[in-house]
Amino acid sequence: MKKIAIAATTLALIASTIAGTPAANAATVPASKATVLAECSKIGEVAKGRGADGSDLKCGTATVGSMQGKKVWLYPTLPALASVDVVIPNKLTSGFGGFGRAIADALKAEGLSKTEPVLTEKALTYNLTLDYFNKELAGQAGKLGVTGFAQVSGAYTTRSATRPSAGVGAARMMAEYEAIAVKADSKYTTIESLIADLKANPKGMTIVGGNVGGIDNYTAAQLFDALNLGIGQMSYVANQGKVPASLLSDAKYAFGISGYADFAPFVKAGTLRILAVTSPKKLADVAAPTLVSKKLDVVVENWRGIMLPPGTSKTKGRNLVIRALDVVTHSKSFKDYLVSQTAFSNFLPGDDFQGWLKSNEAGIKKLLINVGLL
Repeated sequence: MKKIAIAATTLALIASTIAGTPAANAATVPASKATVLAECSKIGEVAKGRGADGSDLKCGTATVGSMQGKKVWLYPTLPALASVDVVIPNKLTSGFGGFGRAIADALKAEGLSKTEPVLTEKALTYNLTLDYFNKELAGQAGKLGVTGFAQVSGAYTTRSATRPSAGVGAARMMAEYEAIAVKADSKYTTIESLIADLKANPKGMTIVGGNVGGIDNYTAAQLFDALNLGIGQMSYVANQGKVPASLLSDAKYAFGISGYADFAPFVKAGTLRILAVTSPKKLADVAAPTLVSKKLDVVVENWRGIMLPPGTSKTKGRNLVIRALDVVTHSKSFKDYLVSQTAFSNFLPGDDFQGWLKSNEAGIKKLLINVGLL
């Protein structure tokens, strides 16, 4: 087990860069629409039930963090954690590692950790990382477990005896959305034209995406399901990490599926075209429609979130973490991280996250069965 403290100098730099955010002319937000860190107008005014855990927010002057000195909606008591150990179920250099570090950085920058946050790297197979978190850490306070689509899928493929949902859900925090792309000179200029041919000849249209059972494969399966096409008709080729290059170099691929961020540089260069994205709403600065807007029930998120160990008290331990993560998701530090990753906030706390996670697990299990991995 490898523990790395967040460097004090790095955190000091983060704190110094967020001191003047956000825009000085931001409009105040009334109590009926209050969110934590949003600017308010009347000191002492209460926003009933507007906290992420159902508690109240109160208009006050922030004494720490990115809104220091400003009149904003706050939790009456700063939701500071006695200790923070962010458990990464992969390498620190992985996507999970970067997300975990961003959480730790934001907690520190907003004054929400009473001690220096720690990152614990567990670069093991997902069955072992889940055993560690759900069994060895059961009941322990201050342990924030990073989770996401890859861990859910990996729990099944490694035949784990436990699932991410066996823990106590704190919050879903972010999403990276998938995209459907073609070469810039493809005959397909709209998602409708591509779908028309796909419905007419599903086996004849080869798709390139990431690993079998992964997020790209899941997106393809959801698309086929929405079109009432059997998954057995799908011609899917896995080329992990090389989807844009494969699409550009091999004419056999009708289209590619990958994270929007993977395609973005090629779209900017004029070599690829995005036909649609899997977000629930249109993405700002992305010149492509959602599949939902085309009457296709396909919303796919490569999501990440935070779990707490089994046995964590909901009324005390979990709700305190939910309030802290609510502040994190509205902080400049975390927002800057999302921009750097071409990712988006999809904050969903507590019981809502727990229920959504179980549904996500069921959907991924169905995919893995259909593609023969279970």
